[in-house]
Amino acid sequence: MNLLIDFGNTRLKWAPWIGSRLAEGGVFAHAEATLPAMLEREWAGLPQPERVLVASVVKPELEQALEGVVASLFARPTQFVRSPVNALGIVNAYAEHVRLGVDRFLALAALHAKAARGQILVGCGTALTLDALCADGRHLGGLIAPSPQLMREALGRSTARTGGARGMLTEIADNTADAVHSGSVLAAVALIERFRRGVERSLGSPLAMIGDGGGIDELLPLLPDLQRERDLVLRGLALWAEQART
Repeated sequence: MNLLIDFGNTRLKWAPWIGSRLAEGGVFAHAEATLPAMLEREWAGLPQPERVLVASVVKPELEQALEGVVASLFARPTQFVRSPVNALGIVNAYAEHVRLGVDRFLALAALHAKAARGQILVGCGTALTLDALCADGRHLGGLIAPSPQLMREALGRSTARTGGARGMLTEIADNTADAVHSGSVLAAVALIERFRRGVERSLGSPLAMIGDGGGIDELLPLLPDLQRERDLVLRGLALWAEQART
């Protein structure tokens, strides 16, 4: 059994990879002060893994805290996967290949393994990430912006009277809560649509559009051709684990 971990800016998601199957795991919002206690509770009774593989985008202090828990519970090293120049059929567009978030690289690998086609990956967690992928596995690059949730949080921190009330989605708002909520969602949708149009114009062909991440669901009603996927980073980590074994 391999223990796979998707260590995001807000949430940590994990699952055992047993044979050729992703088993049920867990997910929780993490904070530096509570991470060890949360992991010890999550992994209580978990069998000893052969390897622990991590896709991490967090700061080194949190990675070190995770390493300490893994060493304490399983007496195993923690293997942090970093984005390569190419692997798993994906050719990294970044000149500094390790600067591409490994979560994005692995999610693209999982998509490509499922269907080798031209496609756009929309990731929505703390950040909104957009990546374009050719059918031959060439990553063309992408964009990064705040997610709608992060936009709303930034407005709440930086302005005096936007308030904390949750708003409703509307095209023209007549109150602040709805204006903030709708503005954040519609800004994200506009960026996604503009990105897709630009890539399709450049390639001269339509692309499939795939979405994953904890914040993607609020975008789905406004992007009816956005196909929902789940656990792409963990599925990419599973591919990485299988490749390393061969």
